[in-house]
Amino acid sequence: MTGLLREIGTAALDELRAIRRDPAALTILVFAALFYAAIYPIPYKNQLAREIPIVAVDLDGSATSRRLVRMVDATEQAAVGWVVPTLAEAEVLVRSEAARGAVVIPETFERTIQRGEQAVLGVFGDASYFMIYSQVAGGIAQAAGTLSAGIEIRRLQASGSDEARARKSRDPLPIALHPLYNPSGGYGNYIIPAVLVLILQQTLLIGIGTLAGTRREGQGSIEKHSLAQCLGKALAYVTIYIVHAALLFTVVVRVFDLPHRGSLLRVLVFLLPFLLAVSFLGLTLSGLFRKRESALQGLMFTSLPAIFISGFSFPKEAMPLWLQWGAHLLPSTDGIAGALRIFQMDASLREVQGPFLLLWGLSAVYFLTAWAVLSRGRTHAG
Repeated sequence: MTGLLREIGTAALDELRAIRRDPAALTILVFAALFYAAIYPIPYKNQLAREIPIVAVDLDGSATSRRLVRMVDATEQAAVGWVVPTLAEAEVLVRSEAARGAVVIPETFERTIQRGEQAVLGVFGDASYFMIYSQVAGGIAQAAGTLSAGIEIRRLQASGSDEARARKSRDPLPIALHPLYNPSGGYGNYIIPAVLVLILQQTLLIGIGTLAGTRREGQGSIEKHSLAQCLGKALAYVTIYIVHAALLFTVVVRVFDLPHRGSLLRVLVFLLPFLLAVSFLGLTLSGLFRKRESALQGLMFTSLPAIFISGFSFPKEAMPLWLQWGAHLLPSTDGIAGALRIFQMDASLREVQGPFLLLWGLSAVYFLTAWAVLSRGRTHAG
């Protein structure tokens, strides 16, 4: 047993030396993850799309319609850049993307309200960019709701109710919203932690493939490896990437002020089988690459599918059943699910034992496939 551990340690050190001697592998395995983690969150620093330019079409031209336009402009979601009298003028602004939405106030708007009847606003938003659409629609709905509430309260006061009773009658069931785990409701807080896990997976896979391709270029084939060498290689990769994970979930999190509740130690313990599974998967796939460039070309395109099928950007319950099951073959699926629950929700390891055990299972399966590839000592793919 002692001899096996010594061999594993020696193989790990040899792999670390090989990484240091290969500039391409060194760049990807040591620097790429940190570089991407530092650059990726920057566009999401503002978290929410605010002050989106819209155009108001005021067909009524009344005091009430002008008040509504000012209230829409006062919301943080929308900024009224133009007030025009016709739909044709608004359409030109929207088609040119100068304005990303429009609110249309109908004729007789004020008169309809004064009669106690229901007036209907037209809201147009650029739904090709869903975040912009939701912000525009939300801002206009908020302003319209506030105006409507004020009108109703004044109507109740005119009928004899005092202001406090009128407010209660207008809103008998107020809602208190408390966003959990993402207090600002920011898009960056939602997406960045998941992408950090994906960055670990993709750079590790590409780095292992690049190193294998470099060796193939020099030797023409894969050298046969012993069990200890297979385990030693994985140990070297996990050693590098557990440090990366610690840096990503401390420095990056604090620099970009991401909400976090769980302890770093718990996150790292959970990520251990994740990194093992990715390492063994990378060693399995290394038999496919004859050149170091092949790893980058072959694995780069898998990043988007990995994030899409993880159940993070789109509910996995809405995916076909076969895709839900197939997604678990990628370590990132359960890695993202468990790491986020620990990191953002302060879940215990017991509470994420499902993905934790699945990752250990993937580690075992991919260890067997990696061992089969490395012990064979050659490849049949180009």
